[in-house]
Formats: sequence, structure tokens, C-alpha cells
Amino acid sequence: MKKTERLVFYYDLSISASSRNFDAPKPISVRRAFELMQLVPESKRNKELSKGREFLYMSDWNWTDNTISILINKSDKNMSDPVFTNPQEKKRRTAEKLDGEGQDFSVHMVVQLPENDLNPALVIVEYCAGLGAFVVQRLLNQILNDAKMLSPIDFEQLHPDGSLDNKGKQKKYNVTFKCELDGHISDDLKDDLNHGNVQAIELITDKEQYTPFDEDGYIKEKCKTLVLTLKDEEHSIKDKYNRILGVFKKQKEDYSRAKVKFKTPTGIDRTVEMDTINGLAQAYVKKEKLDGFEFDLKASYDKFCEPILSKMKELLPLDAQ
Repeated sequence: MKKTERLVFYYDLSISASSRNFDAPKPISVRRAFELMQLVPESKRNKELSKGREFLYMSDWNWTDNTISILINKSDKNMSDPVFTNPQEKKRRTAEKLDGEGQDFSVHMVVQLPENDLNPALVIVEYCAGLGAFVVQRLLNQILNDAKMLSPIDFEQLHPDGSLDNKGKQKKYNVTFKCELDGHISDDLKDDLNHGNVQAIELITDKEQYTPFDEDGYIKEKCKTLVLTLKDEEHSIKDKYNRILGVFKKQKEDYSRAKVKFKTPTGIDRTVEMDTINGLAQAYVKKEKLDGFEFDLKASYDKFCEPILSKMKELLPLDAQ
């Protein structure tokens, strides 16, 4: 990307619920999840990765009406010291990091909360290599988990069978909430599948992962794969994308992932990994380019860059701005 451009991606954010004691805990709304995150002090909204070599942190936060703006940074000690050169003048300069320093990157994130709490929230995330949406998701889940220590009662639910404990009170069980980002499918994927040539579909399950394949367990199963083919040349159909998606949804209980190998209408070979529940393909997440900035954009900010944030908010539906 040019120094005066940014790329942003579209996602849906929902909150899942799980429990060791009960199979179907009730999830909370995205709004409630962010209310719980706000319980964590701003200085504690962070997460260590790679044994402390990478550090994620929120450096700015604003919640106005139904729009939440967040600036997320990553300090990476694994990055080599950047080198700058002027070959014409045979000059070379290395910007050496000091002990404890990491090279810093940041992304802006805008969350539009839904009017109906049962619906997912729209999320627009600025692109940065090494600080993608699912790295951001890990930070959100860390903060949500930290909120559990500050307000454990918000992570308890009454047992639905109405059973009582030894003190005559209705039993409760602990619940864990997690943020889940699902990319918006771009029209490119639908067009490429509908007008291209689908070569193979692989349905993948991890249900029996780590099952021993020899006597002492030295060789273990990683996953099971079911390979399917389509009669593209014998029986061509117009809406292959939805046909494939329908198969995924029927098999979602047995297979959690899928790979689709196909040739695009222009003859390019592609392999796309998808989620069998929602049909998501990260390589085809809807995206938008932001340009027209009258100054060079930085790789890292410690406070919101208002011009970037403003252009991102312009992409939200009108009733959310």
C-alpha cells in the first residue's frame, strides 16, 4: 500500500458461550461484552504473545452511542532492526532497537453495535501484516477473560433444571464468553466459484485429533479429510456457490472446515479454506481501500488518527454515524 492509502476489512462480531458444566450456556450481546471489557482498566487491556516477544495493547478507546472506536497496537521484539538506504549516495543507516523495545504497529477498529442485541455487530478493521483481525480477536478475548476476575457474577448462569445446592439456592455454573469475528464474503468469491471450474472440495474434521496410530502413540492423527468432486463439465449449474454452501451447512456437525480448489474464470488456480458453518473464506473477505489522504500515514499511532477514523466511519450505514 502507498503511504497515503489504507485497506480495511469487514467482519461480523458475535459472542459465543461455553461451559465445562453445561452444554448450552446462554451467550451475551456484543454490547454487554464491551461493557464487561470496560471494567478492565485501560492500562491492563493487553496480551502477551510469543513468550513476551510480542505485546498487544489498546492505546485509545471511544464509545459514542452505538459506535465503538478502538486503536490497537502491537510491539514486536521479533522484528529485525529496520535499515534505510540511499544507494545513489551510498548511505546506509540502521535504526537499532534498545533493550526491551519492539517495533510498533497499530490498527484502527470501528464497531457498530446492532439495534437488536441478538444480532452480531458490524466491525471494520484496518489491515496491517502481523496484526490482522484474528490477532485482534485474541486481544479482545484476553480482555473479556480478565473482566471475569473483576466481576465473576457476570460469568455465572443459573442451571436450567432448577436444581438447588446444599444451601437451598439454585445451582449456578461458570460460563466463558468469547468474541468471534466472521468475515463478510466478497462478491469476488461468489463470482469465481459460479463462473470458474471447481476441481475438488475437502471436508475436514479435527474431532479425533491426536488419536494414536501406533502402539506407543508416536504417530498420531492430525485430522480426517473427505474429498469431494463436482461434475462441472458434465452438469454445469449457475449457482455453484450456494450449492457448495448448502453442503457445508448440512455437514457442519461432522466437519468444521473445508478447502475448495478451483480455477477462476481467468485461469488462475486457487485454494480457499472455509468455515463449514458460515462459509467464510478469509482470502475473500470484503475489503475497501481508503485513499485521498493529504499526508503520509504512519505505521503506528499512540492516539487515534482522526482522518483514518473518519473515513472508516463513513463506511458504516448512515444510521450508525
